[in-house]
Amino acid sequence: MAKFKFSLDALLRVKQLKKKQTEGEYAKAQRELDMQRAVLSKLVDEYRGLTSDMEQLTAKGTTARHMKLYASYSGLLQKRIKFQEQVVAEASNNLDSIKVRLIGLVREVNVLSEMKERQYYQYLLETEKRYQKVVDEYAGYKIYRQGGQVNGKE
Repeated sequence: MAKFKFSLDALLRVKQLKKKQTEGEYAKAQRELDMQRAVLSKLVDEYRGLTSDMEQLTAKGTTARHMKLYASYSGLLQKRIKFQEQVVAEASNNLDSIKVRLIGLVREVNVLSEMKERQYYQYLLETEKRYQKVVDEYAGYKIYRQGGQVNGKE
């Protein structure tokens, strides 16, 4: 009896491998996005702390030099925050594109797996038919050898 062989097995294995690789890429991109968001959050917290310090110093009274330094540092932090927001947006877009690819691969693997199950079911039906045919032929042969008698009667 022939062993079951799925006709698209090589394609299924390739798609499963690509899916596994893409899952790894997705996890890596998610970690990268989380890391970039943490950096952004740190910068925003630092900026808030700086503005709070500036308000306290102005309330107490400070020199123009200190105010200029705070303003300069504040401007630098704003630029870094804007740049980091762009980095976060790029990381998010990268994650979204990987997610789209992953969804496509999952669908393809599911379709191929379903096709494999259907083909295997057809294989089982055909095997059962062949088995039944052999049994029927054997029973017919046995009846013929006994001279056509069925249960001792002709």
